[in-house]
Amino acid sequence: MSHEFPLAGIRVVDASQGIAGPSAGMMLARYGADVIKIEPQTGDWSRGITAGKDGMTAMSIATNVGKRSIALDIKHHEGTDLLHRLAKRADVFIENFRTGVMERLGFAYPQVSAYNAKVVYLSVTGFGQQGPMQSQPATDAILQAFSGMMSINKGRTDGLPHRLECWPIDVASGQLAFQAVAMALYARRDSGRGRYIDASLLQGAAALQTVRLIEHVMTGGAKVAGGSFPVATFRTADGSVNVSVLKDSLWLPFCHMIGRPDLAADPALATGNGRRARGDEILRIAGEAFARQPSEHWCAQMREAGILNERVNTYDELFAHQQTAATEVFTWSEQTTAGRVPHPNLPGMQPLVTDAPESKVPRIGEHTRAILVELGFDALDIRRMLDQAIVFEPAENT
Repeated sequence: MSHEFPLAGIRVVDASQGIAGPSAGMMLARYGADVIKIEPQTGDWSRGITAGKDGMTAMSIATNVGKRSIALDIKHHEGTDLLHRLAKRADVFIENFRTGVMERLGFAYPQVSAYNAKVVYLSVTGFGQQGPMQSQPATDAILQAFSGMMSINKGRTDGLPHRLECWPIDVASGQLAFQAVAMALYARRDSGRGRYIDASLLQGAAALQTVRLIEHVMTGGAKVAGGSFPVATFRTADGSVNVSVLKDSLWLPFCHMIGRPDLAADPALATGNGRRARGDEILRIAGEAFARQPSEHWCAQMREAGILNERVNTYDELFAHQQTAATEVFTWSEQTTAGRVPHPNLPGMQPLVTDAPESKVPRIGEHTRAILVELGFDALDIRRMLDQAIVFEPAENT
């Protein structure tokens, strides 16, 4: 064990697909675990979602960096046997099938733990393992709707609830699931026992919105909540800036900055709640002022006044920013068919090394042959299983 790779030596069987479950497996890999991704011949369904080709999409790259892939037919009895062999020696088993599916396949927690009592078993579902919606399939968008997240993200022009386009619930659920697995591995050192972890996107959605949920209850669902105002984004002459007037004491310099000291002299606007009551008026006046000058003009003045602000960057501007480079937020690595892509370096985690094996994302079944060798199969057995379509590997490996 080391600070750099505290999970070195941990074996993970990742039979999950999509974002949440694979994200948890990716985090384990980033901390040094040997994560074997179980895929069908066509691959994890994320290999066909978002930009990309030949199974190397943005989504699959984001969630599978550092893993190894074995592709097999789990419906074939020999494919099932291979998965049993991997599960027997696994420290962690991850799946995100609908409730009951793994039991029918013979890989539910009671079945796996019967021959591997030390396994930490993670199940990720949309709505949990109980209740009337336990078997209902779900996606990030579905949970954004169900959990109320869309209700607080209404468009200013159309008034309709909108989804956030970065899969926040999937990502948060994966991070929380990883945390639970890591703590279970830590407890296992003394207890000697594994455990079952029931994680759901619904739990992740609730956790992500804790502040807003509590605020909703405290205010009785009132539309106006909180005192800070304006906290908004304004168009400028060359882009947009986000502004946060978090304290009432900053209202005066804000008004002088936009050329409206008369607003600061109005006692009805001295508090955030008072300003919020006349929010449309203030946003209109401020918006007209901001539109007259470029972003840096306003950002410089607000920095001097102590008003929190930042220009709204594009992704290209984020990548090129000096702060991003100075703090090594990203490592760039070449991925098969996808080209050079960024990988975020997360807090406390050893940064990826450009183009090192740990920074690579496997093709579907790329490590099938190597994993079978580790399981004790010889070249003739492997050739037979490939010929009988029990297992698969990329065409260029044959």
